[in-house]
Amino acid sequence: MTTTDSIVRQEDLIRECERNFYLIATIQGRLSYLVMSIHAVNPSICERFTLYNPGPLLFYNMVYGVAANLHSRPHMQLLGSFHRLTFSILGSLIFNHSTMLVYEWVVNTFPTRPYLCTFMGFFTGRLMLVYFLAYLYHVDTRSIAGHLLPRDPNYESMYF
Repeated sequence: MTTTDSIVRQEDLIRECERNFYLIATIQGRLSYLVMSIHAVNPSICERFTLYNPGPLLFYNMVYGVAANLHSRPHMQLLGSFHRLTFSILGSLIFNHSTMLVYEWVVNTFPTRPYLCTFMGFFTGRLMLVYFLAYLYHVDTRSIAGHLLPRDPNYESMYF
């Protein structure tokens, strides 16, 4: 064993730190997205557990988590730092704002049925998130990023 085998390179540590950061930020965003899918259509559920309106905090965490997810995607690696950050924030804002518009539509469609409203908010949130991730997978695997990415058969089955 040589001395270079036991030494951890700084680049490897930085990559591992980035992977851990993006993973935690993505989980934080998805958890906020999950809670917001219920809170946006039926705020009385969250009022039972908290003394304040968690909506703004949840929305900020949704934007942060989705932006971190977009920033870490392989197809974004080709961009410069400024454009990568700008496109990530813009994409996150567009996705989360459109999600909130769907929740508003659900509330307006089922105003007197709180259980159905809660279920539809949860269901549409999951549906939008799954298709958003499928779209990102599609862009990642079809973009020219300098290397071929392995394709997931679960996502590939959507094209048949």
